[in-house]
Order: sequence, then structure tokens, then C-alpha cells
Amino acid sequence: MAKSYSVTSAGVSPAEDRAHRMRMYFIAMALRVLCVVSLFWVRGWWVLLVAAGAVLLPWFAVMVGNAVAHNPGEAPDAPEPQQLTAPEPADTDAPAESELIVIDVEPTRRAASDPSAGSAADPVSPESPRGTSTSPGGLA
Repeated sequence: MAKSYSVTSAGVSPAEDRAHRMRMYFIAMALRVLCVVSLFWVRGWWVLLVAAGAVLLPWFAVMVGNAVAHNPGEAPDAPEPQQLTAPEPADTDAPAESELIVIDVEPTRRAASDPSAGSAADPVSPESPRGTSTSPGGLA
């Protein structure tokens, strides 16, 4: 059986709560009017019951009309916490999977700091003519 989950724990909306309280107040006051009108033709000990309704129903109607719903609703179930597991050891023979190393350092050219390394580090050095390469493949 599939379990249903609540998206929010919000209770009754204020508009619905106000409409419910207004209905309850109206019903109580309608019963009071019936009690007052029935005082004219009711006889015997029933008069006490009808008079009690005529006196106590306004108090009950006001109490019900002012009772705001404080029901916070049903709280959603908390999800299960995720558990951290140790990473599997990587094979030392296998190449590393797309490691990205970012170093926030200003790049410097070797040729500017070490004049002897200029021709080896720079494929297009001042000693070689432009357009020729000193690559090991011998591509010109």
C-alpha cells in the first residue's frame, strides 16, 4: 500500500476557519430565536428548558464564534537521514577520472626568469625562425 505524504503542515486556512465559525454562530443564534418564539406556546416544565436555551445560547454562540482554530495540521514525516559512507579505494593502476586542479596563481613564463630554458620551454623561441617548430615530432 502506498503511503501518502503531506507537502505542508499548514492547518485550516483563515477563510475556511472564519466561514465555519460564522456557520456555527448562525446556527446557535437561530436556535435562540426558536427558543424565544417557543416561549409563547410552551407550557409546563418545558418553559425552563426553552428559557435556558434563550439565555445560554447567546453566550455559547459568542464563544464558538470567537474560537479560532489553532490546529497546526499534520506535520509531514521527516525523511530518513542520509548516511555517509567511505569512498571505495581507487585502483592505483587505473588513470584518475577527470580530476580538475585549479591553482589561483599568476602564470609566469620561464623564459622571462631563466634565459637558458627559453628555447626548451618555448616552442617558438627567438633563436628559431617563425613558423618552425622544435617539437619532437619534427613537424615543420
